[in-house]
Amino acid sequence: MALRARFTIISCLAALVLLTGALSPAPAQGQTIDLLAAASTTEAVTAIAGALKKEHGINLRTTFAGSSTLAKHIAAGAPAHLFLSADLAWLKYLRERNLLATGGTVELLSNQLVLLRRKGEPGLGNLAELTGALGDRRLIMGDPAHVPAGRYGEQALRHLGLWQSIRRRTAFGASVRDALALLARGQGSYAIAYATDARVHGNLSIAGTFPKGSHDAVTYPLAIVKEHDGPHVRTAYDYLRSGAAKAIFEHFGFTFLPKPR
Repeated sequence: MALRARFTIISCLAALVLLTGALSPAPAQGQTIDLLAAASTTEAVTAIAGALKKEHGINLRTTFAGSSTLAKHIAAGAPAHLFLSADLAWLKYLRERNLLATGGTVELLSNQLVLLRRKGEPGLGNLAELTGALGDRRLIMGDPAHVPAGRYGEQALRHLGLWQSIRRRTAFGASVRDALALLARGQGSYAIAYATDARVHGNLSIAGTFPKGSHDAVTYPLAIVKEHDGPHVRTAYDYLRSGAAKAIFEHFGFTFLPKPR
């Protein structure tokens, strides 16, 4: 009887272990989360994706482009769990369409708007000298109608009274990185971009920083897409707000806004 009782107890414990395992959340290992992120975050987010995979086993599949392009893809139903925009306007675009999860939005980063120059181009005593420094060459920037850096740039040039004299000598890129590629290839002399972008191309340097009051604050919000919310998505979302992510973002020159989790 004692042997039979012991066998019964062991059997019950084994069943309990199996039941507990069945009720526990599935491990994150192998899960893939789609993050659509502003082009200017490419290097930092790529590094964070590697750290997330190592620490939590989650594959952060990234797509980088202009914020407007990404937001429109999400609105059209493209696969996306998370969206990291370079401004608040394209977050609002998705919110107005009821496409964002409740309690899944945070202002994550900030940046500085700067004027970049190719090496060999003259420096500027102040930004008001830009018109004369350009001569008959072009200023490169993101398209203000679609690219946050371009919109900030137009605001700043208007504030400085330079937009009317410069706009016809401006070439637009589909993202801030497209604009930088044009500048790096010699298509222009100066470009409006972010301070973090100055680190991307070794032949570019900062010629001047636009005053904060000359344009809207450069803010990067992070959001969870409504129809794709879930535990693993929340893990990735929280990791992007963590102290580990903060260290990486700051290494690449961003200012981290939320208190690390």
